[in-house]
Amino acid sequence: MSADPLRSFLAVDLAPHARAQAAQVMAQLRQGAPDGVRWVPAENLHLTLKFLGDVEPDRIPKLIAASTAKLERVGGFEVMLGGLGAFPNARRARVVWLGVQAGGPELARLARKLDAAAARIGVERERRPFRTHLTLGRLRQPAPLAFSAVACPDAKPFFVEEVVLYESRLSPTGACYVPLARLPLQRAEAQPPNFTPDT
Repeated sequence: MSADPLRSFLAVDLAPHARAQAAQVMAQLRQGAPDGVRWVPAENLHLTLKFLGDVEPDRIPKLIAASTAKLERVGGFEVMLGGLGAFPNARRARVVWLGVQAGGPELARLARKLDAAAARIGVERERRPFRTHLTLGRLRQPAPLAFSAVACPDAKPFFVEEVVLYESRLSPTGACYVPLARLPLQRAEAQPPNFTPDT
């Protein structure tokens, strides 16, 4: 009897200070947002690189191997959050997100490499261009959103050192993300001059 497929995705985790920044933004958005927004719990915030959908458990080791090979020569880099937006637009928002001020091209490069790795185990390739964003909430019905009153806290960069393969376990109370594997990026020869690792 085969095990159930794993609903999974590949993502970059946030540093604690970046998670706190996003949580502050969400707290402000809640005050003027329409009813029915499903806000992402702070502990679930992440930058998705590749949504895999349902993957058979026996394909997970092959996915990890293919992804690791693609990341072999990719070095770590800085990311900084900033800028609010919505899909498809702020007048008829369905998804509200926090953007990326720095590290966008590097995240897009990771996404392309992981898309190619996932294709090797039969996951469909992405047809839409990768758009770097941190999902904060989803609206059940399209509605206008005003971002002008939201003051984003001072952004501080964080250093990306790994990609995480997550399983998304759904329940009536929401999703729980369980890490299945951590795929390290190549360690940079020198950290950025102002970089201070989180403790």
